[in-house]
Amino acid sequence: MNKNIFNKEKKINKSKIAKLIIFLVIIIVIVATGVLYTKNEKFREILDKYVFRKEIKENNLPFIEIDSSKVIGMYAYDKYISILQGNKLELYNKYGKSEGNIEMEITSPIFESNENYLVVGEKDGQKIYFINGKNMAWQKDIEGKISSINVNKNGYVSLIILGTSYKTVIKVFDSSGNELFTYYLASTNIIDTDISNDNKYLAIAEANFSGITVQSMIKLISIEDAKNNSGDSIKYTHIANSGDLIINIKYQSKNNLICMYDQHIDCLNNDKNTELVNFKEENILFADIDFSSKILKITKSSTGLFNSETELQIMDSNTKHVTNQQLQSVPKSIDVQDNKIVINLGTSALFIKDTGWLDKKYEASHEIQKILLCRELAGVVFKDKIEIISL
Repeated sequence: MNKNIFNKEKKINKSKIAKLIIFLVIIIVIVATGVLYTKNEKFREILDKYVFRKEIKENNLPFIEIDSSKVIGMYAYDKYISILQGNKLELYNKYGKSEGNIEMEITSPIFESNENYLVVGEKDGQKIYFINGKNMAWQKDIEGKISSINVNKNGYVSLIILGTSYKTVIKVFDSSGNELFTYYLASTNIIDTDISNDNKYLAIAEANFSGITVQSMIKLISIEDAKNNSGDSIKYTHIANSGDLIINIKYQSKNNLICMYDQHIDCLNNDKNTELVNFKEENILFADIDFSSKILKITKSSTGLFNSETELQIMDSNTKHVTNQQLQSVPKSIDVQDNKIVINLGTSALFIKDTGWLDKKYEASHEIQKILLCRELAGVVFKDKIEIISL
């Protein structure tokens, strides 16, 4: 055999082995880094700050100048920050540039949104405006006083109305503004409503305060049957335990209706009610169910005579898997929109994905007044400006 050929093959084999070793080392480093990032909080903070550049500071972002004394209301939805003043709703993009405005006669606004739909109503008034993207799709004057608004991802709207001959009235509209039906209640108080993602059901959370203890119930109404004036449009009624106060309801994935009470959170599906979270033994600071498949709670627990811990917990309502994260300080407020979470810590804010991972950390030089949050951006509100963060 030719020695040159043998040496050449040997060199090729050594080259292949070296490449394989380098590849394996890279894989091991990536895996080890991933494990450390997941398990070690300090290591994760270093990577977030210096590698992923997740920390951002005030005065380094696009902004909108405002005169807070003239602003009637402000809200973020889809990819816009909206500011209501002087009978106009001005829409701004992520660069702080105006995208146009919509005229509306509102003095005390209620905002509610879902994906690219925004509904603006007059609190305790009659006017309601429905916006799709940047355009006014329809508007109406309602008999009675608007108390609450809900809109699902398909643009179906439910209104809770007070001030009529009935104790409470619920009106349901489709995305074109056609009134589908009106539901009347003579004695109970309506706490919340939600429309299923397939537009088939209206869920109504009611509470009766006339007895010794509060009695809450959930009713599921068939929208199709109610549209056709069917006498049996109520498909299911769940009576909660005596004393349980219903606070909020939200349709999530797989047609799960998540029901938040003052002491626990339940899941209602196919006429079966299951408790997911119990607050009774915990010091709950915040809880929220406004996700597609998650539940959030922030708890504070004592770890000694003068020490305490604040923890963020996110539960998947389908799998029951829980993600935990320690917070460095007690939040002032939280908000959830489009499966994003913002935690206002005073002079800083954490933007967190519903997986529990940090998306952005914002640092300010003074107190944050408010934070507007939507699918693609956030607005950090100060007295004279709104700083815009792309998410």
